[in-house]
Amino acid sequence: MKEKSSGSPAVANLERRRKFKYVLIAEGTLIGFITGALVSVFRLMLTGADRLRGMLAEQVHAGGAASALLCAAILFAIALAVSWLLGREPDIAGSGIPQAEAELRGQKDMCWWRVIAAKMAGCALAIGGGLALGREGPSIQLGSMVGKGVARAGHRLLTEERLLITCGAGAGLSAAFGAPLAGAIFSLEELHRNFSAEVLLTTMAASAAGDFVAANVLGLTPVFGFDIGHALPLKYYWALLLLGIILGLFGGFYNRTIAFMQDSFEKAGKAISSFICSLLGKRYSIINDGLHPTAPAESFARTGRMVTVFALAYLLFFIYPDALGSGSPLVGRVSSGEFTLGALAVLLIIKFIFSTASFGSGSPGGIFLPLLVLGAVTGGLFSRLLGAAGMDQSYITAFVVTGMAGYFAAIVRAPVTGVVLITEMTGDFTTLLPLVLTALVAYVVAEATGTKPIYTQLLERSLGRTSTGKAAPRRASLRDRKTVIDAEVDLGSRMDGRNVAEFGLPLGTLIVSVLRGGIEIIPDGHTILRAGDELEILTREADIADVESIIDAACRSVESETDK
Repeated sequence: MKEKSSGSPAVANLERRRKFKYVLIAEGTLIGFITGALVSVFRLMLTGADRLRGMLAEQVHAGGAASALLCAAILFAIALAVSWLLGREPDIAGSGIPQAEAELRGQKDMCWWRVIAAKMAGCALAIGGGLALGREGPSIQLGSMVGKGVARAGHRLLTEERLLITCGAGAGLSAAFGAPLAGAIFSLEELHRNFSAEVLLTTMAASAAGDFVAANVLGLTPVFGFDIGHALPLKYYWALLLLGIILGLFGGFYNRTIAFMQDSFEKAGKAISSFICSLLGKRYSIINDGLHPTAPAESFARTGRMVTVFALAYLLFFIYPDALGSGSPLVGRVSSGEFTLGALAVLLIIKFIFSTASFGSGSPGGIFLPLLVLGAVTGGLFSRLLGAAGMDQSYITAFVVTGMAGYFAAIVRAPVTGVVLITEMTGDFTTLLPLVLTALVAYVVAEATGTKPIYTQLLERSLGRTSTGKAAPRRASLRDRKTVIDAEVDLGSRMDGRNVAEFGLPLGTLIVSVLRGGIEIIPDGHTILRAGDELEILTREADIADVESIIDAACRSVESETDK
């Protein structure tokens, strides 16, 4: 059914939902194949960029002043190119996951084909230039834009479009890491936040198809193809609890550091822009109170941020090239015991500072892989410290692996995805219990620090203000499109035992169906909701974000006795 149907959009959404279960699986598979091919090309681009950067680093160390000048010129040109791409398409900044979330919540309306082209080019340039960024967030954004493109080409209803965007995001992560289960789970746990069978099956089909294509292009070898060696004995599980606490605290610090780096680069960009504008004359000066720069001033600020972060990369070409790029080869080197205790401490400090600075600059690129590397280095360092106290270092790989899962859980607050992702990326199940234990402890400790999950933090920042400090305006296009949101009433939540009228949904948003024990109920304001009820909520695109927030508070959060 097309969006332009002459019937009521609300009726069209409901009728389409009753019929499109198997159609969605087929469409999800198609999106998975397209996304798998696109992400495979993207990964080949990044591999080539890494290879060129390695050659440049070798030339810098082997050559003299001429090589140093050549490196500086190349990085400066890359900084200008990335800045130009960001100016042409601002939605490619950062990882892309917050943008995909905003698209699903009706808070963005990205031009899918422009984002795909600019994101691939921008990431290849940034990572090839040495910035410590990853491919997974961009791959998720690429996949989500494939889903949107297919939906728009087929004139699909908004409900279906949102599901296809979710499918594409899952396929993107699956193809990026060869992790189809993690791709499906992440899409549900972080993006769609709905574990209905309909969404799960569709996303799994897309993730499997994406991984199938990527495996045929890039091979079946796990991303971290090292041997775990010795499984950690139960008598050392106390160490996992301690590691989880450390990772939880470290994860909270990481999220705060990202915010600090973003603020610092914004201030640096404005300072550089003000200086250049003062040199060029009054017509380029920042007007009013400094919050509303002219277009040239905004461009100068953006370029200033890019030149600054690539200047940091330039220094590392000479003093510590191991910190350049995403750092995935470091995981295998750390697990093999190549680094001493002191070397690991230095690597962790430099990699942490540079990776957070790389992301804080606003350059296109993800944080998944860099944070996994930081988790691996932390696990290796922890193992070395235990080794100094007499523990056998044959278990270092087990701590490296659990360090990745724990740090991911602490930063992203998606522990299930973290455990499944690391298991698929290593191709080993002997560390499953240690992964679960470390991830849970790290998650709880990170929650206790009071920091928000990283993608929630980034989403709120991107929607809360523009690069100039103004509140970001809501997109006016397509605001009257309708969608159906699924929700389930959790046991002990606020709406468990209360009537529909107490839900507090925005005006014009309706609960059109309650499924209880396989029996459909058409509700009214007096209908009492029970734990396990599956709801279909009809709303406008403009209200998706508000409705999702209300659902989180009313149906997904357990209410304490004092709250009641």
